[in-house]
Amino acid sequence: MRANVRQPEAKSMLSAVACLTLFVTTVAAEEGLVNHWKFDGNYKDSVGKNHAWAVYTDVKGPPTWETGSIGQAVTLGDPVLIPYPKISGPGLQTKAECPNTKAFTVSWWWRPDVLGGGAAGRNGARWSGRMGTHHDDVRWNGWYFHSSETGAVYCGITVAKRFTPKDIPAGTVVKGVWQMLTFTFDKGTGRFYKNGALIATKAGMPAPIRWRGFHMTHWFNGGLDDVRLYDRALSDAEVATLYKSAKE
Repeated sequence: MRANVRQPEAKSMLSAVACLTLFVTTVAAEEGLVNHWKFDGNYKDSVGKNHAWAVYTDVKGPPTWETGSIGQAVTLGDPVLIPYPKISGPGLQTKAECPNTKAFTVSWWWRPDVLGGGAAGRNGARWSGRMGTHHDDVRWNGWYFHSSETGAVYCGITVAKRFTPKDIPAGTVVKGVWQMLTFTFDKGTGRFYKNGALIATKAGMPAPIRWRGFHMTHWFNGGLDDVRLYDRALSDAEVATLYKSAKE
């Protein structure tokens, strides 16, 4: 016997199922979250205890605040290049550790106002928005990301097995637009997402060293929001839901 379900009731049921699915996936996306910097007017880690602090050489002074993709965001701008090997500013530092050498996720929202670092011939001139393990002894053995003056991406654990512009080409990072970028690592496979969609996969990535010290946005002009570290690799569906939940 066929159930007599009216069209409005059917639509209501489908809507309820969709909402429940979104809720369950959103809750799942919070599992394994070990650090979360919301930047809602402060640098606090809302999950762990690895609060960020600002390191800057900025003609505007310290970072400020703006409306972000989710609540508020931190604004960094007008970096003054200083001689290598000193770090450039403005940037944010934390003492966050590698959450899991076998599997982890890094996700963040940002709005680059400038692509590329600044004056030609100076350290960082062609690269901007550096994220991850910044120091030279760890940088490409922990986890590292930077974008180029064309919006291409370098990202991964080692130089030999990282994503390069051949994988994530020019135009991926867009100037003046809020965008969510996500990297996952799971037992040798790296995946890179933009705005919740998978855009690159690379197998054969080695496990990172157990780094300590996570840095955000050296050589960067723009807004940064909702930076997350997980001790597991989010699924494609979880990354997509993480993006959608910020847009609702």
